[in-house]
Amino acid sequence: MNSRPSTCSRGVAARRLGSLLVLMAALIPASGWTSAPAAGALASGSGFQQAPANDISKAEFYLKKLEDKAQRMQGQPFKMGYDETQALERIRALKEKYPNDAKADALFKRAQAAVMGSKGDFVDITPDMLTFRQNEKKFKDLFAQEGEKQWTAFKKGILASPGVIAKPFPPPSVRDVSVETLKGRYVILDEFEYPTNEFTEGGQQYVFVGSGARGYYWVELANRAWIGPYEAVRRYRRQINQDVPEGGKWTLVARVTGIRFLVPQAEKRKTMSAFWGWCVEPVAIYVPGVTFALAAPGLESGGAFAGEENLERIKAPLYSVREVPANATPERVVEIFAAAIKEKNLDLYRECIDPRQQAGPRASSLLMYHWDWHQHRFANFYVHVTVDKAKIRTLKGYDQSNRLEDFFLSAEQKETVKKISEDLVEEATVFSKAYDERGRQYGSPKPHFLRRVGGSKGRWYITNFPQPF
Repeated sequence: MNSRPSTCSRGVAARRLGSLLVLMAALIPASGWTSAPAAGALASGSGFQQAPANDISKAEFYLKKLEDKAQRMQGQPFKMGYDETQALERIRALKEKYPNDAKADALFKRAQAAVMGSKGDFVDITPDMLTFRQNEKKFKDLFAQEGEKQWTAFKKGILASPGVIAKPFPPPSVRDVSVETLKGRYVILDEFEYPTNEFTEGGQQYVFVGSGARGYYWVELANRAWIGPYEAVRRYRRQINQDVPEGGKWTLVARVTGIRFLVPQAEKRKTMSAFWGWCVEPVAIYVPGVTFALAAPGLESGGAFAGEENLERIKAPLYSVREVPANATPERVVEIFAAAIKEKNLDLYRECIDPRQQAGPRASSLLMYHWDWHQHRFANFYVHVTVDKAKIRTLKGYDQSNRLEDFFLSAEQKETVKKISEDLVEEATVFSKAYDERGRQYGSPKPHFLRRVGGSKGRWYITNFPQPF
């Protein structure tokens, strides 16, 4: 059988197609025949132009890289690299060419948030957050005035004494004056530089004052007469004024003890000539315009700085926190720890730290070493700290919060487990963020680890106290 359509059938189909074309011509405006619609063309009767899907996809690919980098930086500011710049350039082109496209607008808003994130996390710094620096300035001025007052009176008394060497340089000649003649007499040395001019000889430490042309004084450091007033200056730095200069020129009041033939050179291999000089032991230290410290053999500390006896009486009313509550949460303990450092509350600083970290012969020195670093950071890098919610886990003992195990235990079994278990030991991790005085985040979030023994009967203590904020 022949399957080809007949001539009549083809004629009918042609007539029907012609009628359809005539009908379409009547319905569609003439302008609609001028050009065929392309991807991204204007929609009928709207003025809306759709962004090409391929361009949207490429821009989003680079945008995800920008968003991932912002997330990895954890609030730290960063510079745009190639991929990040590509994301912004592509999204800007889409936004300018297709301003009404919903997908292009969504990419723009995401890019806007990512660009802001690249500038770093930030908070509004209020005057209350800077109070600790204002208080420190008040303390500096107050104790500097007291130091100046005591130094003036002390110096006047020394100069009025009959045994003072009124003119230190040139010193009396060791050939013309006997040791017994000068022994016990006072001398005021205005160019004492420690540790700049420190040296060791014969197993003993000295600081030289003077020169080969002017003559030398050897200041003995291996005794309480030096350690007492110097430690007092260090306490002043830790509790009042972190900006005490180290290595600058201080004024030292000393007492003559004898003469020695020494090489004033710090290097192990001596290349200089030896010189005769008068050995002296410190009596007092004056840091010009800062503080005055006096040796006090009768005190256990061996010395005191001007106004030290009134230190806590003056500072205590300005503390925002005075103790760590027994029921303080891990987050609150970290906040109190930061406040103790900011406000130079040394006792509260120790109270926040795990007692195990404070045991041992070198523990106190280590605590004070990191106290100095914490003070330096709050003075120079950041002014405010925020903390995130703590994550707590059980290290030892029965964990009542473990719902999975509780599901399989009866009430009687739970009581049995509690009786046979060790004391509950928990560990908490609290992340903190620090902000500078402009309100911008400093560095990345830092983890602080805390420990509690005995559950609710115990208290949370910080274990990694050296951690910066």
